[in-house]
Amino acid sequence: MNKYKEGADILDALKAVQAKKGYLSEEDICSVAKEYGRYPSEVYETATFYTMLHVGNKAEHVIEVCGSTCCDAGESAPLMAALEKELGIKAGETTEDGKWFLRRCECLGRCDTAPNVMFDGELITNARAEDVIAKIKAAK
Repeated sequence: MNKYKEGADILDALKAVQAKKGYLSEEDICSVAKEYGRYPSEVYETATFYTMLHVGNKAEHVIEVCGSTCCDAGESAPLMAALEKELGIKAGETTEDGKWFLRRCECLGRCDTAPNVMFDGELITNARAEDVIAKIKAAK
């Protein structure tokens, strides 16, 4: 984390911490706050504002369905519904076994290839429900 102290922002530090274990714990947020001389509540606000950061999520796999205007027009709602049905959870929930976390996120920056899904950090463009479900089954 020290390499982020000079000149880089809290967001970069949070992303680096998350890259190590896939989510941010309360301890991680307090550690970053201490490193930057901030209150933990300030760092928590940053961590919960950005959809690419996962606070408290300990799921093994994270699936994010883009819900921006272009992806909504590109049929992201039926895609989300299919994934909810496959996993047996609603957006924003984690499966009982802690293996899967599904959520809606904001723009993934590829509006020209809507709908888009981020599957464990891998961008899936022109996402179709059957393709994402196949990846889920392959990961089980």
